[in-house]
Amino acid sequence: MVNVIPEVLVIGAGMYVGGRGTSSYGTILPTLVQMHNCGLIGQIRVAATSQDSINQLKERLTGLNKLLGTTTDIIGYPKIGHDTSSYQTAISETSQPACAIVSVPDHLHYQITAEVIKHGIHPLVVKPFTPTVSEGLRLIELANSYDIYGAVEFHKRFDESNLVLRQAISDGKLGDLSYITVEYSQKRLVRDIFSSWINETNIFQYLGVHYVDLIYFLTNALPVKALATSQCITSSYPDSIQAIIEWQAPSGMKFISTITTNWIDPNSTSAMSDQKITVVGSNGRFQADQKNRGVQLITENSSGMEEINPYFSQIYKNDEDQMGVHGYGPKSITRFIEDVIQVVSDNVDRTILEVMRPSFTNALVSTSVIEAVNISLENGNEWVSIQPTTGLNAIPITQ
Repeated sequence: MVNVIPEVLVIGAGMYVGGRGTSSYGTILPTLVQMHNCGLIGQIRVAATSQDSINQLKERLTGLNKLLGTTTDIIGYPKIGHDTSSYQTAISETSQPACAIVSVPDHLHYQITAEVIKHGIHPLVVKPFTPTVSEGLRLIELANSYDIYGAVEFHKRFDESNLVLRQAISDGKLGDLSYITVEYSQKRLVRDIFSSWINETNIFQYLGVHYVDLIYFLTNALPVKALATSQCITSSYPDSIQAIIEWQAPSGMKFISTITTNWIDPNSTSAMSDQKITVVGSNGRFQADQKNRGVQLITENSSGMEEINPYFSQIYKNDEDQMGVHGYGPKSITRFIEDVIQVVSDNVDRTILEVMRPSFTNALVSTSVIEAVNISLENGNEWVSIQPTTGLNAIPITQ
């Protein structure tokens, strides 16, 4: 068996990569540092749009290395000044085998991911996949032509509470589904961090898409039609969106999901995200408050009470007193890189993973809903039909 150690290219240096604009270290950088320290990946390269962004990320890396007791380094792009095409240089200098994590504004996903694929690099795209179905289909076709495995970083598929819900649905404990309601909101500071490209996305496309993919993952149902409405509460663009989606289950039964999202929670609220899901069927109900998991931190030096989600992305010592990165966020990234290693080693066919994982093909479901919601918002909040997308496979219950 060949011992494959891939290089990893990260395109983007924002909040999810290294915690920019927050007090955290982000999710992607800590995960990669831990994997590098364990010898699972090789050189880490990061492409941003300015040297200042790389310098800020390296400052975070210094603190992270001190916290984890590691000595990981990164190669950053651009070397000097400002360069929106620095990722092209980074791609050309990345050695095979390699994978890339694309964490850039939504409207750049297609362009950058296409270039990654053309250089033989397996990409993980931080949600959403693409804003439009046509872009998604072109990326799927491109990945197939280059024999590349592509996936989308839908980490809610790895959250234990969602896996319990999925099993309950699979076992028939809830009966035939009637409706699903989701409430998902974030602090205003998150919206402000994205101010430079806020008009290229919206709160549903950026945030609500998580639960669109999750509903597909939980039920194997396909979306039939969608209707959306929005409000401009604190700005000139929609910062609150509500979407109603009709789904058809494999049995032929239909159910409704209502996903409400906003970027108007006060910055003083106790968690970065507030999220709840309720699933109601003919035989039962499932409810989860995915913010309030019973863990609170209150200190004299903090701005108030913090509701901590220790299951998403946290750094703490394990039972062997070793500092490490934990949670379903890091697990999502780690799983993708492990899958790429298996594909490159010829231990697994990528077409098998495309059924089991949040692959480009599976992610096309959520993209079709994004597109329908955006059309509904543009056309006076009318219902928009969603055409069945060819090539979609049911997702096996077992991961």
